[in-house]
Amino acid sequence: MKSKLPLFNPYGLRSRFFLSMVISLAICTAVFFLLYNSMNYLLTNYFEQSDFREGHIAKQGQSLQEYIDKNHISSTDLSLLEKWEYRQPIILLELYAGNDCIYSSLYDDPKARISLSDIAAEDDSNSVSIELTDINATAILYSDFTYQYYLLGTALSVILSLVLFVLLFLRSNNKLIRYICRLNEEVQILEGGNLEYRVSVEGNDEITDLARSMNRMRQAFRQQMETEQTLHQTNRQLITEMSHDLRTPLTGILLYLEILKSHRYTTEAEQKDYLDKIDAKARHMKVISDHLFAYSLEETVEKQLELQSMEKAFTGVIQCFSEDLKARGFSTAPEPAWIPCRVRVNSEFIQRIFENITSNIIRYATPSTEVRIDLIETEAYCGFSVMNACTPSNIHPDSRGIGIESIHRMMRQMNGLCTVEQTETAFEISLFFPRL
Repeated sequence: MKSKLPLFNPYGLRSRFFLSMVISLAICTAVFFLLYNSMNYLLTNYFEQSDFREGHIAKQGQSLQEYIDKNHISSTDLSLLEKWEYRQPIILLELYAGNDCIYSSLYDDPKARISLSDIAAEDDSNSVSIELTDINATAILYSDFTYQYYLLGTALSVILSLVLFVLLFLRSNNKLIRYICRLNEEVQILEGGNLEYRVSVEGNDEITDLARSMNRMRQAFRQQMETEQTLHQTNRQLITEMSHDLRTPLTGILLYLEILKSHRYTTEAEQKDYLDKIDAKARHMKVISDHLFAYSLEETVEKQLELQSMEKAFTGVIQCFSEDLKARGFSTAPEPAWIPCRVRVNSEFIQRIFENITSNIIRYATPSTEVRIDLIETEAYCGFSVMNACTPSNIHPDSRGIGIESIHRMMRQMNGLCTVEQTETAFEISLFFPRL
């Protein structure tokens, strides 16, 4: 059953991102207010302690005078001043002729405004003298010319705070970002086919769980590939051994057919004996060919093992072995004296083992020498050895040892042992079966 993830992981990415975001936001908020208040303080001091205000009022008065001169504005058409006001950051424009208000951008009735002398008594820093086409007047300019600088300072504080927030957030997660980039490189290594490479595991969050899952997936995939490769090699070896084992009875069949075709027999009984051997070898080839379609011989071997005495298990096979060698010009020692020992064997495997031994003797042994079969007995095992003489010139350089490998495999499946000893002049193979 798939385990459920905890609802809250204090070391997880959500907790980590939330914590880093809160800390970054708190720092950026404090920095914003610090920058905002500092800029407002500096701007206020600058505006109060410098002649910037007077210069700005004088500049606006000059712009107003140029507009009046350009449009030839008199005291009777002061409504034309609204176009100039629209283009200026002015809160209030008032014109005074003498001590009376003749124009106000805020009040509909200019006469309701206070006199110029009262305004001058309070503050005359906003007044400039202008000339209309018909009279001279005094302009009072109430202009919020500082708001754009305060607005710029606020915007700059916000931008710097946001940049700082992004930098702090990335800095707090820099290790995680580097880890993700490294995982990306390591995944590309796995994509290249290097399944031995182990993905780095760091931390205790969801990315770490992902890295562990990738390692488990890598190991499972590698084991699957190794299993498939092993099965492929096993099947290939099985087919190779079976094909090799088919050659020996086929060679015997061809030999006996050649004997029959050339009439190298003296009695009908001998002819019938050759035909029986051909029939037996053909049937054995049928059994071997049927096993080519079995994908797992190991599953059936245990069911096919039979408990028999040494004499019953090997007498017929050794007799057939000796007759095959004699038909090919070899001489064999007399049948050994059997020992009272019981073994569990597979009859088909025993026949195939002796056919492989026969094939090796035919290919590599010296025909002029005798092939010996000796019984072996120990406390735990009993069996026999087959020895024949050979010379180095008889060894084929392209020999692959398929027959010997097949014998080893079949002996292992019967819980037995196989040993091979070879010198420059002799070859001996020993087969050991557990005593029962």
